[in-house]
Amino acid sequence: MEILKKMNIDFIGQRRLFFIVSVVVILSGAISLLVKGGPNLGIDFKGGILLQLAFEKQMNMDDLRSTLNESDIIGYELQSSDNNSVIIRIKKADFNAEGFARKVVKTLSEKYPDNKVEIERSEYVGPAIGHHLVKQAFFAIIFSLLGIIVYVAFRFHSGLWGIAGVLALAHDVFIVIGIFSIFNKEITLTVIAAILTLAGYSINDTIVIFDRIRENLRMLAKSDLPTVINSSINQTLSRTVITSLTSFLVVLALFLFGGEVIHDFAFALVIGIIVGTYSSIYIASPLVYEWELYRKRREKRR
Repeated sequence: MEILKKMNIDFIGQRRLFFIVSVVVILSGAISLLVKGGPNLGIDFKGGILLQLAFEKQMNMDDLRSTLNESDIIGYELQSSDNNSVIIRIKKADFNAEGFARKVVKTLSEKYPDNKVEIERSEYVGPAIGHHLVKQAFFAIIFSLLGIIVYVAFRFHSGLWGIAGVLALAHDVFIVIGIFSIFNKEITLTVIAAILTLAGYSINDTIVIFDRIRENLRMLAKSDLPTVINSSINQTLSRTVITSLTSFLVVLALFLFGGEVIHDFAFALVIGIIVGTYSSIYIASPLVYEWELYRKRREKRR
């Protein structure tokens, strides 16, 4: 189905403008990261306190969250469990695990005297585990990107396409992390999962456009490269818009109505789908064109 018919947008002609836009956004995120001393890593990476509580009756999570906020307990993650249990994780605290547990239980017992609460588990998640998870997350992203380069290079018989696709992916990842830093949101394992999901989504859209470019290089052999790339992007524009819009509406619904537990995950995907769609059109294919221009200039100098 085509909703955008006979489009003739000069994407290659506008490439420098959008390169500048991307550089400005990436630099904004980089400056934020430098000023704040790096990303705001969550308890999964930096360590903290994990507290599991068992309530006699089922506890409303919104009421519990409001009570903790009123008690000046900040920077925590809340997760419901089985059998009326609740898990509270906090990255920073001025007291140890036992002190934190006593403070929370005292607060909840005073607020909800009819709902008895007991401590099921209270422990400290050390920074050594956090460093291990940082390393694992780093390697997960690096190996994913290397795998994409190999796959795309094999499919298109040239490393150029794979490198262009991965540079567009790196562009997306840097922007998402930069926006998280600007809004002071935590980077957790859930957010890393969202970034890896974004990588798969974005490269799929990019490969669709690359496929059309490869076909048109044969079908439009007499046309110059900018015409071929522009035609290919315009021909796949309806598919890109429909796919991106439907995906965006789903993750937007999760962001607005999914609750606190998946809020950051959904936020990363909302930003990621916008940036991933943009990079597939304005970054990946123009990078291929820029390399071809550079290669031709270098050949002329010889």
